[in-house]
Amino acid sequence: MKIKRMAIMLTASAVIFGGVLAFVQFKQMMIKQYFATLPKPVIAVTTQVAKMEKWQDSIAAVGTLAAVNGVDISASTSGLIVDIGFQSGQAVKKNQPLLRLDSDVERADLRSAQADADLARISAERQRKLVKSDAVSQSAVDKSDAELKVKEAKVAGLRAQIDKKQVHAPFDGVLGVRKVDLGQFIQAGAAIVNLQDLSVMLADFSVSQRDLELASVGRPIRMTTDAWPDRVFEGVIAAVEPQVDAKTGMILAQARFPNAEGVLRPGMFARIQILRPAVAEVVTVPVEAVSYNLHGDAVFVVKDGADGPEAARLVVDLGERRDGRVVVKKGLQAGAAVVTTGQLKLENGSKVQVSAADPLKQEAAKAE
Repeated sequence: MKIKRMAIMLTASAVIFGGVLAFVQFKQMMIKQYFATLPKPVIAVTTQVAKMEKWQDSIAAVGTLAAVNGVDISASTSGLIVDIGFQSGQAVKKNQPLLRLDSDVERADLRSAQADADLARISAERQRKLVKSDAVSQSAVDKSDAELKVKEAKVAGLRAQIDKKQVHAPFDGVLGVRKVDLGQFIQAGAAIVNLQDLSVMLADFSVSQRDLELASVGRPIRMTTDAWPDRVFEGVIAAVEPQVDAKTGMILAQARFPNAEGVLRPGMFARIQILRPAVAEVVTVPVEAVSYNLHGDAVFVVKDGADGPEAARLVVDLGERRDGRVVVKKGLQAGAAVVTTGQLKLENGSKVQVSAADPLKQEAAKAE
């Protein structure tokens, strides 16, 4: 009796378990069938045509900017500051007075030395008159002339000391932040303020000895900076070191860039491009059209599908970037419609709708 009851329970359990398993499999099959028949969403994208352009290859380098003239202004003598004639950030002209140190003691010494020199001059003139009548000897005249020169030299020395008590701008430029205060005693050589001539900027950079032919004086050069990423500055190579660094095989060069607007500043890092003379025709696309990946860079192009426009992913080999565009060496033909926005939502075969406006900007406008 117990064996029969146990057999019935096992049979019932097997039926129930089998039913549950069959239901789960049926549910999964229906879910797969639902998603398989679910229509693919249409993704709004914008496109640009891959263009065939004339492209001038270049050599890339990294440099540092410096002003054509730049210095920390300091006094050549120590003293107490009695007058400050400038403000921080002020534009100044060459020889403009900036600062004056106390010179009362030197001026008093100058008056005393000037009186001694005047007396020596009178004595020398008297001796020259007396020598004509043989009242004094020629040696006395020579001695008085020598004493006069000594007195005049002392006067000139004191005047030079007084001149050094006043600091002038050595060239036209823009002042930095003032580092001293009125009434402060400063030592000789202490920094007063920084002065930079921003009219022309110098860019120091290094190139490989393999590119020495291109890094010649007078060759046009281009530059971009982090502060102005969308702006290209034009200049020329002004100087090239005559010696190659034996340890690195690099050559130091210097370029000059006009800076009439003053937008470039000393100390900025710069990306340098030396243009090669040869010009080639290449396929280019906007930089934002490229999806960068460890498995390879790719772009999405729009092509005609069975149910309308759809996206196709193409792996590409990229080249140089410039002015917001990048060269595609391999994997893309000119004339293809390349997706520039919305590619993050795309996969191979996704349905797309090409929009004239940027969908990201439209969404931002709606949020506002």
